[in-house]
Amino acid sequence: MPHDAPPPRWQVFHAHKHGNAADEYEDAFAGDPIQGRFAVADGASESSFAAGWAKLLVEGFLAAEGEPWDELDWLRPQRQRWAAEIDDRPLPWYAEDKRDQGAYATLLGIAFRFPGTDAESAEWHALAVGDSCLFHLRDGELLLSFPLTHSAEFGNLPNLLGSRGRPADTPSQGAQHAHGEWHPGDRFLLMTDALAEWTLRQIEESGQPTSAFDRLLAEPVPQAAFAEWVEEHRRRHGLRNDDVTLLVIDF
Repeated sequence: MPHDAPPPRWQVFHAHKHGNAADEYEDAFAGDPIQGRFAVADGASESSFAAGWAKLLVEGFLAAEGEPWDELDWLRPQRQRWAAEIDDRPLPWYAEDKRDQGAYATLLGIAFRFPGTDAESAEWHALAVGDSCLFHLRDGELLLSFPLTHSAEFGNLPNLLGSRGRPADTPSQGAQHAHGEWHPGDRFLLMTDALAEWTLRQIEESGQPTSAFDRLLAEPVPQAAFAEWVEEHRRRHGLRNDDVTLLVIDF
């Protein structure tokens, strides 16, 4: 990034699934505004040690050399780290099979490129595996949702990245890519699936869900306000009970 250009501002909000303890939160997020990389991941509860795998995925996207949205060689060392952390843990016999199958998670990562560095224009590149979603806003208007565009596309079998790297886990089979240009004043929202599904449904019903996020960001303690907002919308407004993560990037 040019030394005279301010980095994007970013904030992240999260809430664990109602009925679970806070330490059972299985989403993950990471951001590096100087480098211009951000990511969210959603660990699949049906697999073992998914929270740790989700965390390794977002960290790996930020730390990878080259173009992590396109070249996925950076997954290999993250898989090795997961195995090193998990494989020697003593477990009951009934948990060993699930550990052997590995952990699974969705991933959404975005990388911004800045004029005057290695890009001729203000560009962004995104990678998605699964149903965590990116929303690109300009002047309050939605320019793009990625990789899903309609609430009906959400289901119980999203594409996932596996920690074991078996042939069936080949990421190219489920990876999707998008790119575009950003302008000063643009906002990018990264969401895990429950919130992304709710947001698209509100858009389809002529709602303005992004205005709710504006109000939350203006609260004195936005994280506390977000947690209350999530509980209210679970009770009354159709937000599915799941871990929820919202990462906001403003230029």
